[in-house]
Amino acid sequence: MTSIAIARKSIGRRTWRFASLAAVATIVIIAVVAGLTTPAFLTVGNGLVIIRAASMTGIVAIGMSYVTLSGNLFALSASALGALLAVIFALVTAQTDLPAGIAVVLVGAVLAGVLQGVAVNLTGNPIIATLAFGAVFRGLASVLSGNGVLRIHNTAAAWIGTARPLGVPTQSWTFVFLAAVSWLVIRKARLGRQIILSGANREAAVASGLRVNIVTCLALVMLSVGVAIVAIFTVAQFSEARSNLFSGYDFDYIAAVLVGGIALRGGQGTPLQAALGAVLIALLENFMLLNNVSGGLLMTVVGTVVVGAISVFHLLQGKNR
Repeated sequence: MTSIAIARKSIGRRTWRFASLAAVATIVIIAVVAGLTTPAFLTVGNGLVIIRAASMTGIVAIGMSYVTLSGNLFALSASALGALLAVIFALVTAQTDLPAGIAVVLVGAVLAGVLQGVAVNLTGNPIIATLAFGAVFRGLASVLSGNGVLRIHNTAAAWIGTARPLGVPTQSWTFVFLAAVSWLVIRKARLGRQIILSGANREAAVASGLRVNIVTCLALVMLSVGVAIVAIFTVAQFSEARSNLFSGYDFDYIAAVLVGGIALRGGQGTPLQAALGAVLIALLENFMLLNNVSGGLLMTVVGTVVVGAISVFHLLQGKNR
C-alpha cells in the first residue's frame, strides 16, 4: 500500500469516527433535553417504544448502508419490497405454517436483491432501477392481497412479533445482533473489504480484479434480507398484512444512513453509523410526538437535521481530501 493510500485510509477513518461520535453526542443531547422537559419521555413504556421504533428502522438502515458503502447511493424500493414480502409471508403462513412462511420470504428477498442488482449493473443508475422495481413490488403486493387486509392466526408468529425476552422486544435483540454482525462483516470479512473498495474507487476495484457487479448484487441482497426481517416482524406483531405497508418509510431508512455520517459517494463508514442514525431519528421523532408536534413540522425538523448532517460531513470530507 502506498503512502498516499495509507494517508487516505487514515483520513477516512478519522472522518467516520468523528461522524459516529457526533451521532452519539446528538443522541445524548436529545435524551437529556427530552428528559428534562418531557416527563413522559423517561418512562419505561416510552423507552420500549423508542427502542422498537429505532430497531424496525435500523434493521433496514443497516442493510441500506451496504448499498451506500458499495458506491450505489440508495435503493428506493425498500418500503415497497417490504409490503410485498409482508403479503407473501401472510399468505404462505396462513396456508401452511410459520417456518414455510419465513423460508419463502427469505428466498423471495434474495431473488429480489439479485434482480435489482442485475438491473443496477445494466442501467448504471441505482436510483432509477430501484425506483422502477419499487413500483413493481408495490403492484405485486396489491395484486396478491387483492387490495385487502390479509390476516393470520398463528401463535408462534404472534410470539415473534410481541415477545420481550428479558423485557426487551425481539425486534431490538435482532437489531443489536445485526448491528454487531454488520461491524464484523465490514471490518473483518472479505466481503466487507470488497464493498468498501468498490465504493471508494470503482475503477481501482475493477483493475484489481474485483467483480464489482457481484458486490453490487450482494449489497442489494443484504438490504433485501433486512427488509424481509422487518416485514416478518411487522406481520407477526399485528397479525395482518396490506399492500400499503411501509409507505413513506424509504425516507427514514435513507435518513438514518445519512445522519449516521456514511459517505454518500460510498467507501467510507460502517453500518453501525446507520444504526446510530436510526436511534437518533427515533429519539427525535418520539420527543416531538410527545410534545404534540404536528406531522408536517416533524417532517420539516427531521429533514433539516438530515440536510445539516449531510452538509457538515460533506465539508469535513472535502476539507480532508
